[in-house]
Amino acid sequence: MSAHEETKDPSVERDQLRRALETLPVIEQAKGMLMLLRGWSAEQAFAALKTISQHTNVKLHDVATVIVAAGGYVEPPRLDRETVRVVLAEARRSVLGSSFGT
Repeated sequence: MSAHEETKDPSVERDQLRRALETLPVIEQAKGMLMLLRGWSAEQAFAALKTISQHTNVKLHDVATVIVAAGGYVEPPRLDRETVRVVLAEARRSVLGSSFGT
């Protein structure tokens, strides 16, 4: 059995799909915010989120959560302050500019 066939376990696939559906709304919100702030396409906004995620080693969903919370001037739920600090610093440095999330 190949590694690809092993990942075809229906329960694993179901769990992965469920997680994707749970995380999609906040990722779409963050993309929309970047599109509005920067006049970017959806692809450019998603690429920016991925870049922040890769540079900070923080999950894409958590990056999106920080961006959405910062845009609403609220504390992101369930994330530690250091993660929030690192994500916002990278977002300001590489994508958004110094005033975002302050």
